Amino acid sequence: NYRTTAQNLHWAVAVLSGGEYADLESEPESTAGYRSARSGPKPVLRGLATLSEELDAAASTVRSWVEVQGGEQLETIAVLVRDSRQRELVVTGLGERGVAVRAVDRDAMRPGAPVVMTMHRAKGTEFARVLLFGVSEGSMPIPLRNYDFSDEEKADALLRERSLLYVAASRARDELVVTWSGRPSELVAPPS
Repeated sequence: NYRTTAQNLHWAVAVLSGGEYADLESEPESTAGYRSARSGPKPVLRGLATLSEELDAAASTVRSWVEVQGGEQLETIAVLVRDSRQRELVVTGLGERGVAVRAVDRDAMRPGAPVVMTMHRAKGTEFARVLLFGVSEGSMPIPLRNYDFSDEEKADALLRERSLLYVAASRARDELVVTWSGRPSELVAPPS
């Protein structure tokens, strides 16, 4: 059972397709038993032409969520990104667009503002609304061409990236929006 909606869970599980997973005993892992009793809107996937347009869309999305929540429990709104460089870019870009957010790194989340954090930092958390920002080709999965990996190492790295995106998407309890600029990541599962 998941706290996220069935629609968000379905999208997150689709991200895992194409990978072979094993449990702690090295037995094949299946997502067949993943269920959610909650229902909600389908995840929204938005491809934008430029980074500036993606930041505009992020500002609009976060602003609308703040309004929906009436200024209450704003820390339950999260923008999740691939790395700390992207986190700082989003915090600055949203600030320039009049949307106050708080960057979260190792510190504890404090109430009062939507948060921006890396997907790794988001593990173990839950938010009412999540925007996965920058899920673009060249950003996720991380480029492996600069490294001398064997095919097995490349497959393992891709599996870790799929798992990271799955974890990030499943942090959304109610609403999930996924954005990218340019071309989407090969890991972006189309809605069904």
